[in-house]
Amino acid sequence: MSIAIIVHGGAGNIPDEEIDLYIAGCRAALAAGWSLLQSGASALDACEAAVRIMEDDPIFDAGTGSVLTSLGTVELDAAVMDGRTLRYGSVANLRHVRNPISLARRVLEGPATFLAGAGAEEFATRHGLERCENSALIVPREYALWQRRRAQPQTAALDHGHDTVGAIAIDAAGNLVAANSTGGTFFKLPGRIGDTPLVGCGLYADARVGGAVCTGWGEAITRLALARRAVELLERGMEPQAAADLAIHTLANSANDGQGGCIILSPDGRIGFARNTPYMAYAACVEGSDPIWGC
Repeated sequence: MSIAIIVHGGAGNIPDEEIDLYIAGCRAALAAGWSLLQSGASALDACEAAVRIMEDDPIFDAGTGSVLTSLGTVELDAAVMDGRTLRYGSVANLRHVRNPISLARRVLEGPATFLAGAGAEEFATRHGLERCENSALIVPREYALWQRRRAQPQTAALDHGHDTVGAIAIDAAGNLVAANSTGGTFFKLPGRIGDTPLVGCGLYADARVGGAVCTGWGEAITRLALARRAVELLERGMEPQAAADLAIHTLANSANDGQGGCIILSPDGRIGFARNTPYMAYAACVEGSDPIWGC
């Protein structure tokens, strides 16, 4: 089997001065995942490593650097799905876990499928995952945006509009895994959960046909179950790029007028990516081809 991986850093309105940082972050995530795949590691290992890189990079809305809720706190969601077994692990409303994707993986491997809030964080402690103060996840850029929003509540969009990060990988054994992580939407209500940890909405993986990871306005993506819809297009024989294009066309033309993007990977290493936002940082590599990246 050919190994392959594709990652994205979120779809939205990225300031011109930050575009290179987004691309660099995606390239670093790609390199981490690709190195593991080349060494014979699993797609699960590769996706976790790639997403962790983006969680630790403060430019992204995931882990450190995430957007703030209306109360000025960070709340994190993440998920991972194994395409061979269809098992998944999802976590939500985390406030003291530095790398939610690693906790999502532990949930996938454990007795549950979806854990949230205090119960999820207690599970993290039992499994030795790094905990942190919520303030350690807040960066000056996002705190300044939050202060401006509080001072100007009538202003609807002071944030960059960046969103979920994600990855899909295929390992040498032919398994396909999808993973994602997010801080959610800017100035969200505390407790709000978007599409990211919802299987079939923010992500879906089936090693027989392919995987999809979505990013953007979570409510609109959830109403369409967009990731599962994209994989269904692959099941019907559509090429990955055409499936990505149609999924985002459907999102844009739904009653919800959704904004976002998606990445797709087929079992034979074909990729697709599409967006209807100004930007979506991405990077990808398929065995036998040169890596690609853009925004």
